[in-house]
Amino acid sequence: MCLLVVASPNSTPRKKDLECASCNNPHGFGFAVVTPTGIITGRGMSSKKVIKKFLEVRKEFPNSYAMFHARYATHGVKNEDNCHPFKVPSKYDTYLAHNGILDINISAGDRRSDTRIFAEDTLFAMGGVTALDDAHVWTMVSKWALGSKIVVFTLDPDANDQCYIINENAGHWDNEGMWWSNSTYKESTWSTYLGTPSKSSALALNDGGYEELGECAHCLAVAFEDANPYYCEMCMACYDCSGTYSDTCLCWTPEKDRYSYNKKGKVGYYNDYFGFGN
Repeated sequence: MCLLVVASPNSTPRKKDLECASCNNPHGFGFAVVTPTGIITGRGMSSKKVIKKFLEVRKEFPNSYAMFHARYATHGVKNEDNCHPFKVPSKYDTYLAHNGILDINISAGDRRSDTRIFAEDTLFAMGGVTALDDAHVWTMVSKWALGSKIVVFTLDPDANDQCYIINENAGHWDNEGMWWSNSTYKESTWSTYLGTPSKSSALALNDGGYEELGECAHCLAVAFEDANPYYCEMCMACYDCSGTYSDTCLCWTPEKDRYSYNKKGKVGYYNDYFGFGN
């Protein structure tokens, strides 16, 4: 799914909204801020680091367009290379981000996401960002990407605009000057978007054995009754926000911490017998 927000000039998303969006879309983060001399971008797998950098850059350049993207992977590997926004090949700074799924044929062995292929190959082959100024091309791309939203920033002097939002009506503007591609930045969606494990989905096993609590939404590992109740013991993802323990978890508390590391520094059961959490 992903979350994409565009900040109009003199507006900035709230930090807690970016954090919530990152919890619900935890597979990589990135931003772009238009400045008088170029478009500053940043990408990474740590939401804390990327959000911090984005807000710093935005504070320095508040009078232009800015975007922030949180990825929920559907195509391509989960790494920094596939974090939005992507550079569109051009003489002038042009970057593209997307929310949704694009109908793109991905060749075997191509580890790029659908959005990255669209930015680097498809839009370039269409003639670049200025092609979007043609009404027929705009309609064609809008219909082809129906259900998706695409944002393009450019400093190309031949382009009609610096900011393009394809299928803008599929998202919404708030009262603070931000356009959001969906509502996964709202606290009401916190951690429910990923379907985290809970006892409501538990399966009782025979002979009084372990109780299966569900699957980790991040790596699909099974969680059992006496497992760490806060972090997956396989991938170390937080069950509440899907951030990684000691890195991207946005809801760390001392109580969670005492459950999470044994004497060898590995995530494990909290159990008096093993002495974890001491």
